[in-house]
Amino acid sequence: MSTPSIHETNRLLARTINIGADFGAELERGWTVPVGPRHLDLCREAGFTAVRLATCWAAHTTESQGRFVVEPAVLDRVDLLLDQAAERGVSVVLNNLQDPDLHAAPPRHLDRLLATTHQVAARFSGRPAQVMLEPLAEPRGPLDPLWNDYLRRILAALREADPVRAVVIGPASYNNLRRLPDLDLPEQDRNLIVTVHQYWPTTFTMQGETWLGTDTPFGDPLSWLGTTWEGSHEERSVLSGAFAGLAEWARAHDRPIFVGEFGSSGNADLGSRARWASFNRRLAEEHGFSWGYWSFGPTFALYDASAGRWDPALLEALGLGR
Repeated sequence: MSTPSIHETNRLLARTINIGADFGAELERGWTVPVGPRHLDLCREAGFTAVRLATCWAAHTTESQGRFVVEPAVLDRVDLLLDQAAERGVSVVLNNLQDPDLHAAPPRHLDRLLATTHQVAARFSGRPAQVMLEPLAEPRGPLDPLWNDYLRRILAALREADPVRAVVIGPASYNNLRRLPDLDLPEQDRNLIVTVHQYWPTTFTMQGETWLGTDTPFGDPLSWLGTTWEGSHEERSVLSGAFAGLAEWARAHDRPIFVGEFGSSGNADLGSRARWASFNRRLAEEHGFSWGYWSFGPTFALYDASAGRWDPALLEALGLGR
């Protein structure tokens, strides 16, 4: 069987749902779920083609005698999840998310990141193309000016273990699509899927999300409560222009695009959330991008665990659940 092209592999992510994986670490509390077969069944039955599994590798890596080691038990659990996803025909982006120490002091923690990246890539190198690796999501802060250099080091560590795996990687500032022109990828590595995250307008999508703190470019998120998204000509034009620019960049660089995260806080009204999700999803599909909705739950939730059902308005906005 021939190896699929990177564009074909990206199409496996056509309709992706983000799930934060709870493996018992403090860093994982409040936004994750204990992912298992039931969650995968729910996602497949709803019509999702893939899961982006957000994993906090930093919380499960220890140092001993100068060596960094990923907890074998966590690798085993991920291995089992990949088996279960394969049985259900669900592709997986194995994502590395939440590394506050690295983002605060990149040089001090780079060796750990490189060691973790290599171990994860080596462990899953025998997996088929339906498994993709995202070695670090949402670089930010002090890491931003270093990102083009660091991503090359990260890719080198990964490629040493797995030369042909599809790798998901994106620009600085939380994978902000507005930073895409600054992204400098190694030209010779064509097994890359470029990801961007889309949470614009922030005052709508992040309203009431106090974890952002009060010192944001737009002020206190509590002051944004009540912000709606009506889908006016002006609102649509801003997003259409951004997606058109993204498509132009993709054509110029011959790179597939995965809109790996877009979603809105449950503090926003449902009508606005559905309109915004539908418009972003349709823009992505019109341009041939794969997409990933944030998230299954419990925050920005698409699935209501207490009711035991998907939110029908949001699921319909994603073109699913019909």
